[in-house]
Amino acid sequence: MTPSNTPRAARAAGGPTAPDDSVRVAGVVARLRAGGERVTPARYAVLRVVDAADVADEHLDAEQIGARVALLEPSVHRATVYRTLAALVDAGVLAHVHLGGSATVYHLTDAAPAGDAAPHHHDPDHAHVQCHVCGRVLDVAPELFDEVAARLRAELGFELDTGHAALLGRCADCTTDAAAEAP
Repeated sequence: MTPSNTPRAARAAGGPTAPDDSVRVAGVVARLRAGGERVTPARYAVLRVVDAADVADEHLDAEQIGARVALLEPSVHRATVYRTLAALVDAGVLAHVHLGGSATVYHLTDAAPAGDAAPHHHDPDHAHVQCHVCGRVLDVAPELFDEVAARLRAELGFELDTGHAALLGRCADCTTDAAAEAP
């Protein structure tokens, strides 16, 4: 196979996605292209890594994404991964969530085509809670916060963005462990 016929070269040139891509990655690639965005090897590798993490219910930060991208595309520099993450958030195909301890994790969005996404590009399909004891991150339905959001809106005129940051608390396992250790 000559270099110009490799799947990577075809993707970079705007060709088809690889046969082992998920439906979500293929959809995101189509949204990017429809919005006039290029799908570079770095962007493609980041999308594949984030999609695999989403499927495995993992919450990866930029450093972890960079390490996994290096396995898929060794020629992609870590700084390029950081720029790519920012560009894909701006394009509306990735969402970022701030966790406790200043980490930011990323997910693919199911948003409108690139250029039509909401200003903050947060995934409306789920929110996050994080255990401040063990660090575990759980996806939760954003509707769990509807009452609090309505009260904040009514009393303060404040619009809650449940997709932007994780709420901190204690998970069931750590609560059980703390109860078992109590005198």
